[in-house]
Amino acid sequence: MAEESNTSELLEKLSSNSNSNTKMRLLEARMMGHPSPVETSKGSPTVKDLSTMWEGAAGQQSPARVDEASTNSDSEEDAAEQFSIHEANPRKRKSFDNAEETPSEFSHKHKLRLSEPQAQVKVGTKRGRSAASNGAKKGPKVPGASSPLIRNMSGTDKGANKRSGTINNYFLPVEDMNGEVPQLRRRQSIEQEVQTEVRFHEMETKLKEKCFQLEADLTTAAASSRSLEEELARVREGAEEAERANNRLQNELRELKEREANREKKRLKLVSDLLIDAARGERLEARQRLREDSVRLGDVKWIRAGTVITEVWQDGQVFKDLSARQLAIVEQRAQIEARRKQLKKKEKGSPDADGASTSASEDEVLATEEIYKLRLLALKKDEDGVLRDQERFKSEKSSHIREMKRIRDEDASRFNHFQILNKRYALLNLLGKGGFSEVYKAFDLIEYRHVACKLHQLNPAWSEEKKQSYVRHAIREYEIHKKLDHARIVRLLGIFEIDNNTFCTVLEYCDGKDLDSVLKATPFLPEREARCLAVQIFAGLAYLNQPQHRVIHYDLKPGNILFDAMGEVKITDFGLSKIMEDEGASQGMELTSQGAGTYWYLPPECFERGTQPPLISSKVDVWAAGVILYQMLYGKRPFGDDQSQEAMLRNDTILRAPPVEFPTKPAVSSEAKDFIRRCLTFKQQDRPDVLTAVQDPYLSYTKRKG
Repeated sequence: MAEESNTSELLEKLSSNSNSNTKMRLLEARMMGHPSPVETSKGSPTVKDLSTMWEGAAGQQSPARVDEASTNSDSEEDAAEQFSIHEANPRKRKSFDNAEETPSEFSHKHKLRLSEPQAQVKVGTKRGRSAASNGAKKGPKVPGASSPLIRNMSGTDKGANKRSGTINNYFLPVEDMNGEVPQLRRRQSIEQEVQTEVRFHEMETKLKEKCFQLEADLTTAAASSRSLEEELARVREGAEEAERANNRLQNELRELKEREANREKKRLKLVSDLLIDAARGERLEARQRLREDSVRLGDVKWIRAGTVITEVWQDGQVFKDLSARQLAIVEQRAQIEARRKQLKKKEKGSPDADGASTSASEDEVLATEEIYKLRLLALKKDEDGVLRDQERFKSEKSSHIREMKRIRDEDASRFNHFQILNKRYALLNLLGKGGFSEVYKAFDLIEYRHVACKLHQLNPAWSEEKKQSYVRHAIREYEIHKKLDHARIVRLLGIFEIDNNTFCTVLEYCDGKDLDSVLKATPFLPEREARCLAVQIFAGLAYLNQPQHRVIHYDLKPGNILFDAMGEVKITDFGLSKIMEDEGASQGMELTSQGAGTYWYLPPECFERGTQPPLISSKVDVWAAGVILYQMLYGKRPFGDDQSQEAMLRNDTILRAPPVEFPTKPAVSSEAKDFIRRCLTFKQQDRPDVLTAVQDPYLSYTKRKG
């Protein structure tokens, strides 16, 4: 059954690969060795004509062709199989020639069935060879005997008896060969050519199918390409639209930014103008008040003596009035005392100026004496009032002198024209001036807050060495200060350069006064208030002495203790600060800047002289804090209060300082006095350091048990 199936498939392929009757005729003519029937005859050949062509081809085969066929057959299998050649069914053939269906449809519709073999020729096999009919000689091996086509042709067909013909119409019977093997070889050669043609047509069919598939794929690809091109065109159009929208939005954004920048400039200009107008008004008001106070409190007068011009202070009207009041009180007291003496004379009956004796009753004398006593008491009250007014006016005079100096420095400053520094800080009014720096109140136009701008200026006349020394000093102060962040420390906000000889550090602005101004306005503070300020000062010092900082302020004084709007303490000015880098140095660090600082607030070790620099530690700040607490409680400094710094240095006031003494007034608690004694201990080794002093019970508001 398998062989029949293979034969049928081959014939179907042969039929299916002939797309027209012309190709079949060409193939048949080629098999017969005749010219193309299409070229020799206008009509289609009949089955009979084809049979005749097959017979002619069989009889005219040359020996050379036989040899060639024999040679080509050597590649076949060695085992010989039986095969038979049947006549072709003329009706099938005619229907195949006239069919208009495709080869595959025709093969499926008209399956060629083979009939029983009319004759069989056995060729030698491995089992043995049998001679052909009529005593033919043993023939050679038949080429192609093992091919699927020959094997299928040797089989039988169950419906062979029902058909009128076989493939013998195409191939001659074996009996007609008269026992000659060359005809068989030629037939096999022709059959090989048929197989080759079949393979050719199979390949052609596959190629066509591939071509059809490729054409379909190309059609699909072209459709997909067109679809993608359309999609790409839409995407490009969308991208162009998006780009146009993006450009439009960018232009709008640019315009918005420009308008916002213009509005910001106008806003900053408006804010700065308002601030400058306010500052200008404050300046005018300060100068008007200064003129009034100059008349009331006094002013500096220039006195020329030859070629020397000196400044002389001339008291104002209030001090003249005080002097007049004091003189009047003195005169009234003198008059009362004179009358009292006269009253005593009358009481003894002494003669008057005319020589007549006078006497007064006892009641009159006592009544007059009481009048004089009351009058003296009233004068005493007036005198006390004058003294109080004098102290108040002296305080106002001190503030007035400071304001005069500030205004004078402001007028002489090159930054007094309300400049805007670093495109951010609008300078307003001068707060104060130090040795080589000026501090201005300014407004931050970005953060919208007031700040203090400290302007450091190098003198152009300085040498390069001195300039570099000052710059190193300022940078060192900045490096120390920028790391500090505590509620009791003035914060450093930034630093920037103005020109080659000037740079600025931006500090937190404190609305209140400094402690020095407070103490000059109020000679002494109540102990409760002084203790509260001391607690805040030591809290800031304790932060400076944490292991990550280990900073010695070294210039702690009332002028460097500021107050914010809420009255809280802020420690500032770290220009003379030291950093204790060696944690293992228990005795302290060497003082390399001996002679700097404010002498009233420095301990004895800072004035020691010798071959080696003195050693200092945080105990320097403990001494200074003790002096400040004493000054807040008693209104004066414990050592050298009435001396200048030059006199103190010349007289060794601090090195010869006796143990601290306390006035009887005002009344101060013994706890406060003991704490001040501990802070002002003369020997450095006996004085507590900051971290020890801050644990003192006097600085704690928690009630300690036991």
